[in-house]
Amino acid sequence: MKLFGLLSKNSPPENDAQPNQYCGKNAGVWLRIALSFPAAYGLCYLWSLAGMTNATFSIMGIPVMAVVYLLLTLTGQNLSRLKDKAALRRRCLYAGIISLLFCIAMIMGYQLQTTGLTECGLKGKGLILFRSACLSIGFFPFWNLLFQAIENMVTRKTPSSENHKTWSPRAVFALGAVFVFVCLIPVWLAYYPIIMSYDFHRQVNEAAKGFAWFWPYQPIAHTWVIWLFLQLGIRLDNLEAGMAGMALFQMLVYALTTAYAASFLYRVTKRKWPVIAALMFFALFPLNSVMVICTTKDVLFSVLFLLFALLVAERFFFVQGRKLCALDALILLVGCVMTQFRNNAIYAVAVFGILWVILAGKREKLRVLLLCFLLIAGSRGTSVAIKAAIGTELEAPKVEMYSVPIQQFARVGYYHGEELDSEMWTLLNSCISAESWPEYNPPLADTVKSSGVEFPVTGEGHMKQFLTNWFTFAVRYPNEFLDAFLELTRGYWFPDDTSYAECLGYGLEGRMGIIYTYTSSEIENVGEIAHISKFPWLEEQLEKIVSANAFYQWPVLSVLFKSAFYFWSLCLIFTAFLYLGRRKQTLFCMLPLVYMATILLGPVVQLRYLFPVMLTLPLLFSLLILSDTNSST
Repeated sequence: MKLFGLLSKNSPPENDAQPNQYCGKNAGVWLRIALSFPAAYGLCYLWSLAGMTNATFSIMGIPVMAVVYLLLTLTGQNLSRLKDKAALRRRCLYAGIISLLFCIAMIMGYQLQTTGLTECGLKGKGLILFRSACLSIGFFPFWNLLFQAIENMVTRKTPSSENHKTWSPRAVFALGAVFVFVCLIPVWLAYYPIIMSYDFHRQVNEAAKGFAWFWPYQPIAHTWVIWLFLQLGIRLDNLEAGMAGMALFQMLVYALTTAYAASFLYRVTKRKWPVIAALMFFALFPLNSVMVICTTKDVLFSVLFLLFALLVAERFFFVQGRKLCALDALILLVGCVMTQFRNNAIYAVAVFGILWVILAGKREKLRVLLLCFLLIAGSRGTSVAIKAAIGTELEAPKVEMYSVPIQQFARVGYYHGEELDSEMWTLLNSCISAESWPEYNPPLADTVKSSGVEFPVTGEGHMKQFLTNWFTFAVRYPNEFLDAFLELTRGYWFPDDTSYAECLGYGLEGRMGIIYTYTSSEIENVGEIAHISKFPWLEEQLEKIVSANAFYQWPVLSVLFKSAFYFWSLCLIFTAFLYLGRRKQTLFCMLPLVYMATILLGPVVQLRYLFPVMLTLPLLFSLLILSDTNSST
């Protein structure tokens, strides 16, 4: 770490009799100049990708280099205060790695967004790494300050109950639940009776036809919830009232769970401002409040995911002794229900369970192994039991599991179909029909999957052939395969991406921006469930945000509306746990991280898929300041 130590050595010598000392003290100056040049190059290259013509030729490069020099000087002075060499080495290592990864994401993201592909071949990928390394020099001072802020936050003493008036966690829960629920009422009235979008049109028709028509393409448990409130509407002879009841139900469980989260935050932090900030985020942030009124399965799943995470956190950091049995039973119950609302949830729980067993303490390993086994077996058993009870014999399509490889095959066909030899053309056509190649849409796999073409490699007994074909094309077209995956996931990791909010368009007319708020509720032989706004003015204002994407024009605040903000926040918190050496927090953070990994294999980037992560972030943030002394793992 001598490099950053030299950055702060800029004092002139006291006399001319010490030329070696003079040269040594000016070494920091020359080093900062040497580092400022590639940093300015990296920044100018990024600006050229973003649309500034010949940014490296611009005279603005000189003040950019001067600003970088100043930042490196201040960073050197900041790092020189770390007397512990191990602490200095750790700070530079973590800040440097995350700065480099962030810059790789920025450069690759802009290349994809502007040209449709990343630089090809080993030379191209080498240039990406080189330019990212240059750019990371300019970003390093900011990441260094962020890690310093994390250190300061965790070393700050927890307020003593003797020095200030404390709140009761039960009061926080009760008042928080009321506050969140009341704040959601105007949004509910604006979109009365409920936002009937996404897959609601399919599910409500299945619910109207009866249990035998429930298709596992969407979770049967969620279709049953729709059926329940549809029956309520039929009994009341008012379908809108039934759907309004569903909205109120979602609002209630959301308010209770987020209030529990706020209470947990207060027990951890002993501070009032995190509770207030969390409740404001849960209740007033438009992406949360509008999402809660949607009929998509992701609402109930996200609430259950947050509740499951809170219960696991209780087990990790608070509950011990005899209460563990009751808590484990509750974790088992909530986990089994949660996995019924997203098909990929059981995979996330399984991987997290394996990690938990591996990292559990010797005394707890057997108990944790039993809990995780019961959780996975119970989740699977619950799914089978629900399907048997419903009586449906329909099967979920396997093609949903193959979104990424289908996009990779389609991209090869789209760009290279005409130049393929007959053997490779036939092989690619057997993986994905040539009829669907023109339908390739980089950020959305559904356009290919919904083209009406069969995908024989996704059928039973074809896995070996599928893997063989996939490997054959991956070796021959590595850049296309990599870019297909990057394009499909770009909204998660590229901070300036816009495709996540407009993959099917956006605007007040179509109502398909960052959140889909259109109404699609025609029921065969029954009629339509009407959308009757009780608060048109508020609906108009919210539509500007969630359909017209008005947040594009908001400086700084627009960051909160980016899906990449939540992805990078999750990664940063996980990195902070590693940096601070918090073993239990690091393990606990694997739960949302593993879930995040499952949605990277999904068909599109949408905010609703990230909703569980969004709700869990305040909980993870609070665990930054919790000491790693209490252990039940």
